[in-house]
Amino acid sequence: MKIDRQVFALSAIMCSCQLAYAQTNDVKEKDEESVEKITVVGTAQSRYLVDESSSLTGFDLDFLELPRVVNIIPEQLILDQKVTDLAEALRNTAGISLSDGFGGTNDDFLIRGFRRNAVYRDGFRRATNFKTNLSNVEYTQVIRGPASITYGQVEPGGLVDIVTKKPLDQQRIAGEARFGSFDDKFALLDWSQPLSDNAGIRVVGSVQDAESFRDFTDVNRDTLSISGTFDLSPTTRLNLSYEYRDEARPLDRGTITVPTPEGRAVINDLLDIPDSRRFGEPFEIFDSTFNFFDATLEQELNEKWNLRFSTAYESSSSDDLQARPQAVAIFDADGPITDDGFLIFQNPAQIPAIVGGALQAVFDDPTDRVFLSRRTDGSQNRDVDVFYLNAIVAGEIETGKVTHKIAIGGNYRDFDSERNFVVSPNTNGVPTAFGGAGPLFNISNPVFGNLPTELNPSDFPRIGEETEEYGFFINDYIEVTDKLGILVGGRFDSFEGQTSADGTTTLDLDSVSEFSPQVAVNYKVVDNASLFVSYSESFEPNIAINSEVGPTEPFDPEDSEQIEIGAKAEFFEGRLQTSVAIYDIEKTNVLTTENGIPVLRDGQTSEGVEISVSGQPIQGMNVVAGYAYTDSEIGGISSISGNQPRNVAENTFNLWASYEFQQGKLEGLGIGGGYFFVDDRFGDDANSFTLDSYSLVDLSVWYTLAVPGVGSDGTVRFQLAVKNLFDEEYFSASGGDLRINIGTPRTVFGSVSFAF
Repeated sequence: MKIDRQVFALSAIMCSCQLAYAQTNDVKEKDEESVEKITVVGTAQSRYLVDESSSLTGFDLDFLELPRVVNIIPEQLILDQKVTDLAEALRNTAGISLSDGFGGTNDDFLIRGFRRNAVYRDGFRRATNFKTNLSNVEYTQVIRGPASITYGQVEPGGLVDIVTKKPLDQQRIAGEARFGSFDDKFALLDWSQPLSDNAGIRVVGSVQDAESFRDFTDVNRDTLSISGTFDLSPTTRLNLSYEYRDEARPLDRGTITVPTPEGRAVINDLLDIPDSRRFGEPFEIFDSTFNFFDATLEQELNEKWNLRFSTAYESSSSDDLQARPQAVAIFDADGPITDDGFLIFQNPAQIPAIVGGALQAVFDDPTDRVFLSRRTDGSQNRDVDVFYLNAIVAGEIETGKVTHKIAIGGNYRDFDSERNFVVSPNTNGVPTAFGGAGPLFNISNPVFGNLPTELNPSDFPRIGEETEEYGFFINDYIEVTDKLGILVGGRFDSFEGQTSADGTTTLDLDSVSEFSPQVAVNYKVVDNASLFVSYSESFEPNIAINSEVGPTEPFDPEDSEQIEIGAKAEFFEGRLQTSVAIYDIEKTNVLTTENGIPVLRDGQTSEGVEISVSGQPIQGMNVVAGYAYTDSEIGGISSISGNQPRNVAENTFNLWASYEFQQGKLEGLGIGGGYFFVDDRFGDDANSFTLDSYSLVDLSVWYTLAVPGVGSDGTVRFQLAVKNLFDEEYFSASGGDLRINIGTPRTVFGSVSFAF
């Protein structure tokens, strides 16, 4: 295909980046009359591959050697799917379902039936929780099952660790401009530059300004990341990085359920309420800033041993304010209440009690009217400071004919947090002139602006929390023969802390210590297939958190153990990797929340099967697929014993496949499609209501052009993506009967990106 260079510069490059235009224009001035051939190229297939295997053990093991399951989500897959949030990215792995995520403001998910809302960043357990922006993420790894040996205090279902971008060996400038449904605008610039043969720098910045299908919603987030690599000597490397983010997004509690003669039901299924309607207020916002500094020194001790020492500092500030639903009140069509939410009464002595749901009735007629008792509350002036230290030494030793791969490490984490929790009285349908707290909220005919927005933080206690923890571990992978390997490891953890109010200690958290072992056996049946069996334990301290007063009391720590057996195989000369795992997890002392209230359960079990497939069976084709069956059950002796934990889907399935033409007239054209299925889930631990299953279909098409004369392999890519193609209506997660997240309807994105 031949295109005049000047026309291309004006129509393609200029619309994506002025930098690309300037570089092209310089070449044009040198030869005004030249006409060059512009070739069409596809995406580099290497961008779908991530060779990562050291995160779980501390030393390198290839896919068939590692006796556990680790799923990798590369950056290129995220770009193909036009994903900007971690929750969407995790759809590409089996057995993960979503939780409510504090009104959709942070990452919240379940792995193998266990809730985990903390996210790791380059091996550090990040303290500040928000919706992770993937602009600075090289790849995301999902580690299945207990991983406390290397990572410390974690849930037994697994963890998510995002690996950030680092400087490249060659200069690269990449960027994207994207526009989507609901006025979603996004821009990204990614620049990597060698400074010398021994140093390099990388800068990644992004901005997003988006609305939503939900009323009065505006999301603004800006990120800036700077990283540097410096070779201090042939055997010593220093990595430095800094990340800044500033984000404001609505705190949206979604919809509610109400009791009916057949049990609880989501009100949107009973009344004609559009999915766009919020039961909150325009003032609801979660506003946060985040700073993260880290430094890593890598020292090669000799040909077989190396040392890695990392330190980091995290600082964040945030404010959140919400119209929190407190109780449901249901009235007949002619019940004693006005449409704008005021109770009808003759004198104050006849005022009925609303607080706590005393007026809650059964919704048994379409003409019934549903109201909410609400209040204003939130954490103001929240400051978080965390200091981290990680160290690990890894290498090999030989005892006779047996090789030992050994990793010895430790970590330290010091956490400090302070905030003011502000709160107003619950509305009760009584005017303030009669000593009431204001009208109830009519969900069918909403009236906004009746809740207080100015609450002085200094009128409320300053809540503080300090924790200190450290741990040490050792892993030894014994290569008994070329086919047989045994992994043995153990970790010791210690945790302590205290809480305070206005500087006065309110709770001492006594030191808790725990030892967690692991042992696994891996056997390579043939050159491209292996079998494994493993036993592992995990540990996490338990502190009951009340949003109004902070931590209230300590409990015995959560202890977990898992038995897992599985098989792995590689096909197409290693380009396609598959795994099957069967696991059984038992956990004691499970701390959870219902509508924000801490609830301690005696235990929980989870068993299931997971199947994963990923790779490139043929040149140009990429496949990621998974299926998980999860049978999770609440244990102990209680009224909910034997129930299924909320938000846990029994069956999940994911499939994404794409193909880029590698030659001919269609070379550079790529097509991708995905199917994501989530089974029925219970909305609470009492199993009083169900969120129906849902299936989402995504499509994406792109076209990549080479730009000769602009870098060694310059490209411009045009892309169109559709998410939820068939406009499926669904509820993605639940935080209790007053917190039901509403799924996003069909959205369309168009983008222009470049890489030089």
